[in-house]
Amino acid sequence: MRLPLSSLLLDRAVGWRQGVVSRLQETPHSLSDVDIPGYAAIPDPSTTGGTSGGVSLDPESARLAAIAEALERHAATRCPLETVDTDGPRWPIDTFTLHSPAQRAVPGFPFPGYRDPEYTHAWTLPDNRPVQVPAGLLSLDARHGLPSTSSGLAAGPSATAALTAAVSELIERDALTTVWLHGLAPTRVAVPDRLADPVTALGGEITAFDLTPAYSPYPVAAIAGTLPVAGVARPTLGLACKPTWREAVDKAWAEWCQGTVFIRVRLGDTGPLRPDQVTDFDKHAVYYTHADEWADLPLWRGKAGDPPADAPDRDLRTLVDALTGADIRLAYRDLTTPELAAVGLHCVRALSPNLTPLHSDHRWPHVGGRAAEVSWRYPELTAHTAFPSPYPHPLG
Repeated sequence: MRLPLSSLLLDRAVGWRQGVVSRLQETPHSLSDVDIPGYAAIPDPSTTGGTSGGVSLDPESARLAAIAEALERHAATRCPLETVDTDGPRWPIDTFTLHSPAQRAVPGFPFPGYRDPEYTHAWTLPDNRPVQVPAGLLSLDARHGLPSTSSGLAAGPSATAALTAAVSELIERDALTTVWLHGLAPTRVAVPDRLADPVTALGGEITAFDLTPAYSPYPVAAIAGTLPVAGVARPTLGLACKPTWREAVDKAWAEWCQGTVFIRVRLGDTGPLRPDQVTDFDKHAVYYTHADEWADLPLWRGKAGDPPADAPDRDLRTLVDALTGADIRLAYRDLTTPELAAVGLHCVRALSPNLTPLHSDHRWPHVGGRAAEVSWRYPELTAHTAFPSPYPHPLG
């Protein structure tokens, strides 16, 4: 079989000589796992970031997704960002929906970069005007001292494809973070048999949830549930924002399956954790394996309903116009490095002061900015917990 050019190019990113992805390996499955292809991209020891993963119903897509995720993390860490300190439009760090002033004043607050952040250029959407934004919100380089995660970071075969995926990820993370921090109970939607049957055959159970915010034309789906292994439940959650509900729920299901495999691999290394010990995404992913709160989460209180409407159009302009029409500011920065360009890949970071990125440390959720506002996101839902919720989110 003749492989497409995209596969041949991305394969050049794997190997010790290249220095980004040292090796690519198929994710090992057990008889207790849903049989879906997955791959892990192991980074070079000298690079920043952990192992990247890819999962898909198609083995080739899963393999390429793992490589692309590793490359986007590499680009976001290594892409040089110029420092600007001139007159011109600027989005100050205090305008972003991150940590509140009260949080920053607590002794031991772990992000010193708020005090005097460096600024760099980004470009607004849809008018493509330059704006100065905190460099640490574009980069994954920890030296900036800001809580930058991969929210809004995406790679694709074109800048437009990468930017569309990046904005979609901003939406899905804002959706989950809002639902979780406020203890909301979103609508439960029936899971298609093609997704439910492989899970129930292994003794597991899953539920689909509609997390679509009012401002988003793209549906946001979450799949939550458990899958047993050696008598131990594996509670986890998958999340996706796509132009159609079918695409979103399929992707969320694949991410859920990937999460159950991660928990199995980590079971021997992880014991019970207190909420204040959930300090990174890996610990979020495994927390409910040893906790009793899974069945008590507000998530399960949602009423059954129909899936949301699909987006009228899947193009970037439709997505951007909907968000800016809801007074959501958007900007982006192309982070494509020579290494990515050489294999035909583009990396883009999207960011918005109005949307809440997902936090990695349960002790320090993002409660500043517009994080406390629910009505413009979910006008029909009410909170079931205090804000912020005492329950750690389960997304790794």
